[in-house]
Amino acid sequence: MRRQLDGLITTLDAIAKRDPEQEVQGIAIPVLDAVLSNAKTLIGADDPVVLRASDIISPETIGRGEPIRAVDALLVAQTLRATLKMPAIRIDNDLSGPSPNRPPGT
Repeated sequence: MRRQLDGLITTLDAIAKRDPEQEVQGIAIPVLDAVLSNAKTLIGADDPVVLRASDIISPETIGRGEPIRAVDALLVAQTLRATLKMPAIRIDNDLSGPSPNRPPGT
């Protein structure tokens, strides 16, 4: 998934540098939608970043045929990629077993 987003970011960045108003069109739209949807699924639908990203580019937006600027798609892809980098925090509430910081049996 990260490689898909990295490839998308590289392509969108090149397009946005040439013309920030350039629209994503044609076959690129379903590819963009698939990569972004996959990332959103991995991150989680209730994540605030995903919720805001969905306001910018959504299946509804694409379905209505509204233009999607490359620079907007780039912003969403970069934000989702950064969110994927964040490691999950594991909270272990089981204090009964041995711990590296606690000798067994204490």
